[in-house]
Amino acid sequence: MANSNDKQEYVTMYTPSLLDSIPRQNQRQTLGIADGALPFKGLDIWNAYEFTWLNPRGKPEVAVAQIQVPGKSSHLIESKSLKLYLGSYSNTTFANRAEVINTLESDLTLATQAAVSVTLHNQDQILQEGMGQFIGTSLDLQDLEISEYFWNPEFLELESSVIVRESVYTNLFKSLCPMTGQPDFASILIQYNGNSISHAGLLRYLVSYREHAEFAEQVSERIFVDIMNRCSPERLSVSARYTRRGGIDINAHRTHDEALPAEVRLWRQ
Repeated sequence: MANSNDKQEYVTMYTPSLLDSIPRQNQRQTLGIADGALPFKGLDIWNAYEFTWLNPRGKPEVAVAQIQVPGKSSHLIESKSLKLYLGSYSNTTFANRAEVINTLESDLTLATQAAVSVTLHNQDQILQEGMGQFIGTSLDLQDLEISEYFWNPEFLELESSVIVRESVYTNLFKSLCPMTGQPDFASILIQYNGNSISHAGLLRYLVSYREHAEFAEQVSERIFVDIMNRCSPERLSVSARYTRRGGIDINAHRTHDEALPAEVRLWRQ
């Protein structure tokens, strides 16, 4: 039985101080990434499905808030603090959508120390976009014996010296939130040009994150760096699309390319 003393008090009036940001460089340093010398381009896309506020007449407005944070920002946003911050809009009156967007962008830009872009999607836009799927080869159809669930990059190995251009993905990914220990589920898309990477080793490697605690943005960077260090592809893109927690999903893209992989909402999002 839940104890009444354990209840979380949710703030419903606009409170930007609820945002908690975390320096990216602390983790990047462990990956050998020097400050200001990123080996990739990147973007973190948050989709908040439970976002609401009041119009000047007191009538609730709802939208899916899409938040785009540059991967070069010095800080990332802790997900629970983002949920609490967005929740503080629920009983707050704004003159119009433009004021909501401007307020979100201002607060999140200050928190991340980079220019954050916000879009509010209505019902018709979401329905029109619909669902999608990764294009490529599923790693999940392999009949493998797997017994290691703690991050292990040594599973990554080349299949052959044949140069390929390949897109592979898994829906089996799971890691842990470093703040709460709760599970984070995701689908991971890997696109690369270079010597053929072992599919069995790649799946074992991705499954080895199952008991690994790290923020979603950091996971995508760790995967990118591990593949580069172990397999040395000429070109690499990693997209981690996490399922919702607290009504928010996060999608972290890291790539060599100027253009990011196509944005697609998956079946578990």
